[in-house]
Formats: sequence, structure tokens, C-alpha cells
Amino acid sequence: MSEKTYTIGELSRLSGIAVRRIRFYSDKGLLPPAARAESGYRVYSEADRARLDLILALRDAGVKLGDIARLIARRLGLADVLALRLDAIEVEIAAKRRIAAALRATLRLADPTPQDLRRLWTVTALSQTQFRSAIEAFYAEAGSDARMDPAWRDKMIAAATPDLPDDPTTAQLDAWTELMGMLTDRHYRDEMQASMRELWHDGFDPAAYRQASDQTFAQVRAAMDKGIAPDSDTGRAIAEAWLESSARAMKKEPDAAFLDWQLEQYRKHHARSRRYLELMAILRGDPPGQLAASEWGWIVEALSSRL
Repeated sequence: MSEKTYTIGELSRLSGIAVRRIRFYSDKGLLPPAARAESGYRVYSEADRARLDLILALRDAGVKLGDIARLIARRLGLADVLALRLDAIEVEIAAKRRIAAALRATLRLADPTPQDLRRLWTVTALSQTQFRSAIEAFYAEAGSDARMDPAWRDKMIAAATPDLPDDPTTAQLDAWTELMGMLTDRHYRDEMQASMRELWHDGFDPAAYRQASDQTFAQVRAAMDKGIAPDSDTGRAIAEAWLESSARAMKKEPDAAFLDWQLEQYRKHHARSRRYLELMAILRGDPPGQLAASEWGWIVEALSSRL
């Protein structure tokens, strides 16, 4: 028995899809006809009918035509295509929640101003993915002249990527907007590029530096929690250990010149770096009294006490 075939009109009636839409899928290579009749009309098979059902189901799920084409060409499995669509839907849901949160924050105001509307527009237009992309671009450009370790860069990107709460305050919306402004500031990028160029030289050991900084920050945080002052004996001991371990990671001597260099780096970048930390703290919802707390500020005071 010969296989059942369908004209494009018959396939249209069976599927409930307009002829022009089937022709569109055919012209895109998603549903090429199995054959052509002597009259030149397109002829479709049972397999084509099943393929059309798959195309329609995927389109109803919002899968892009390009992904469907790769699936049909077997360059992607069905699970891969559906996973891609699920990721896209979750991003869309997160974006809608962010917009709703911005609207709620704006509506809590008795009389919204043009500034409030600009804030709403910024948060609505800028997705979490776009923010991370901006951070990745920032570190890619700032570290373009340095031999930056990829693992280090990824860690910095993860630590610097903010997370806007589901129901943000106006202060958190403003912090989100200000952070984006800092990331796109050409002067700030140039400053960071110069700083990274000095840090990531041939003799720099990123693993040793990371270990030293993690250990020092943990000690500083513990001291801060206990209310220990930077100029105390404990502070000076932590500062001395940091100076030695960071110098060792940078293949330098922990002498007065290296101490002066560390303090100069802090003075040059302190204001912006501190502000970035403050904005991140606002987004996390840290208590206002903790916003000024900075491990770097504490260790610099401890280092200064050695002078």
C-alpha cells in the first residue's frame, strides 16, 4: 500500500493552519514537501504532517524558528530545545517580576515625579542578564592589558553582580541605577584598567593573592564583629600578615615602598570602590549602620598605623 500523501490544502484543513503559514514553513526549510505533483503542487507525507504538528507545538511554546530548524536538522535534541525555551521563559518571568516590583515601589509614592518615572524606566529596560553582561564587559575591558586569571575574573564578576530584590525600595532602585552608571563610566574603566595592569604583571601569583586576601578579609571581619580597632595590637598583626602575604604573591618585598604603594592604590580608588560596596549593601538590604563598614577601610587604617 502506498503512503498517504496530502496536498497543501488538505494539510491546511487537517491541521487548521492557513495555507500561507504552511508555505512559509516550507520556504524556511522547516517543512519541505516530500514531493511535487506533475502539476507542480507541493505534496506532503504522513511524516510531514507529524513534523508540522511538532513545529506548531514548539511555536505555541514560544520556541524560535532557528531552534526548531536545528532540532529538525538534528543539531539539537528535543530536550535541548525545550531547555532553551524554559531558560527564556524564566528570564521573562524574572523581568516581569522586576517591572512589577518597580511599579509597586513607584505607586507607594504619594506623588510620583519625573525622576521616579526615569527610575522606573531604567529598571524596566535593564534586565539582570543585561546587568551581568555590562559587568562582564567592564572586566573584559578593564583587564584587557593585564594577564588576568579567568577564575579570578569570574569570581570578581559573580561578587560584583547585584541582585535586585523582588519588592525593592526606592533606595534599592536608585542603587541599581547608580551601579549601572558606574559600570559604563569611561573614566572609572580607565582607572581600573591602570590598576589591574599594575597588579597583573608577569610575577603575580593569583592563587596566592586570592588565598591571602580571603584569609585576611576573614580575620578583618571577625575583628570588626568584635569591635576591635584597626590601630590595636590585633589590627597591626593582621596588617603585618597581609603586607607580607600580598607582597609574596606579587613577588615584591614587604618594605616601606610596598606599603606606600598599597596605601596609594587605596587612596586612588577608595571613593568609587567604597561607593560600589555601599550600593551592593543597599541592594542586599543590609542595616544602614553597616553600610559604612568596609574590610578594606579597616585594613588600610591598620596599615596606616604602621607608618
